[in-house]
Amino acid sequence: MELLKNYKKYLEKNFNPERAKKEKAYLYSDNKHYGLSAWEMGKYFSALDKELKLLPKKEAIELVNLLWNRPSHEEKMLALHVLNVHADKLDLTDMPLIEKLMRESKGWVYLDNLIIPIIPLLLSKNKRGYEYLYKWVKDDDFWVRRSALLAQLLFFRKGVGDKSLFFELAKSQFDESWIDTIYKEKLQRQRARFFIRKAIGWVLRDMSVKDPDAVWKFLKENKGKMSGLSYREGSRKLPERLKVN
Repeated sequence: MELLKNYKKYLEKNFNPERAKKEKAYLYSDNKHYGLSAWEMGKYFSALDKELKLLPKKEAIELVNLLWNRPSHEEKMLALHVLNVHADKLDLTDMPLIEKLMRESKGWVYLDNLIIPIIPLLLSKNKRGYEYLYKWVKDDDFWVRRSALLAQLLFFRKGVGDKSLFFELAKSQFDESWIDTIYKEKLQRQRARFFIRKAIGWVLRDMSVKDPDAVWKFLKENKGKMSGLSYREGSRKLPERLKVN
């Protein structure tokens, strides 16, 4: 495909070895990196949008899979961009693809471009999609659990979404004993705890902009059970009248 050939030429032409090395280490990545910045990729992707939008859904998904299976970080990022361009065409029948990408992501940079923008669209089309969140939050992979927690983030930013469900999912993660059972390496345990705790705090923080009282109530009731990180992040944007001491 000409698109793939042109992108590969662009990546090779703009290869930044120093940045690639730093980015690979920062992301704990096993992928090849060309060292392109998010701005550089975004600019290149935007120039493709007109062409990408003309693709039928089947061809778009074939392109997503083709790019995703390529070895580089930048090609995987383009795969997620293509999926987002066609996100309005997706429904629950596409969840096997979403789950495949989610489980193979192994990092926030991919999941934040997959779960956060796309899952709310699927949930809006079919309420049965919420069943996946209950399943994901019990998974042995902390990235999958994190995905369950972040799945409604865009809803909460708009003042909608199932807050009771999120609170239930968040509380289920206060007991972190599963992490020690599953992850044997110290670094893995540290990362699992950090990203789960951060996700809870992130959602609460953004939710508090539209519904500070609900977040204040949750924080007040669960202060002694949740991590300090989740608590600090969750209360960061509360109005002064509701600061939890």
